[in-house]
Amino acid sequence: MNNFTQHLEQNVNWNKVFGVVDSLYSDKGFTSNADNFARATMVEKAIDKFSNLDRVDQNGYDFLFNDKKVELKMGKNLFYKRKDTKATKRFKVKSFLSETKTVEDFKQISTYDYLLVIDLTARRVVVVDDNHARSLYTEGADGAMIALKEGDYYECNLPEINVTLPPTDLSTLYNRADQSYLDF
Repeated sequence: MNNFTQHLEQNVNWNKVFGVVDSLYSDKGFTSNADNFARATMVEKAIDKFSNLDRVDQNGYDFLFNDKKVELKMGKNLFYKRKDTKATKRFKVKSFLSETKTVEDFKQISTYDYLLVIDLTARRVVVVDDNHARSLYTEGADGAMIALKEGDYYECNLPEINVTLPPTDLSTLYNRADQSYLDF
């Protein structure tokens, strides 16, 4: 895991990644829950572009780093807000929707090497080894859930973040593309 975490700390342009995050989540053109898919996809693409992680978007993992499979989970306010806290709220890691698997099944099936967790609000990046992550899975309403505590993860020591925002809101570009596509 050392090569991976070292790469995240030293070779990812987090200023641009979090600039994309800030732009997407303040974009007034995104108004519905359906827009969440566009946001998540673009954050994945930003991570791909501003790091050496290759976005592959496969079932069970999102990126490749060298020969390692990386599953990304991200969200706003994943960590409890107290500055001294080392714990996350529960969040979904696997969905039961369209699956016949149970939490116990997911605990047995390895689909990634590292779980990369990004708190988009607190700008915290943590990594959990696959075996340990799977041991923490619990049942939720529609999927396997996880909550992380101190000792469950390695927290990356990121440099100070000074975001670099994209020059145009993504929703503006989407609207232009929609109009261009429909002008036939």
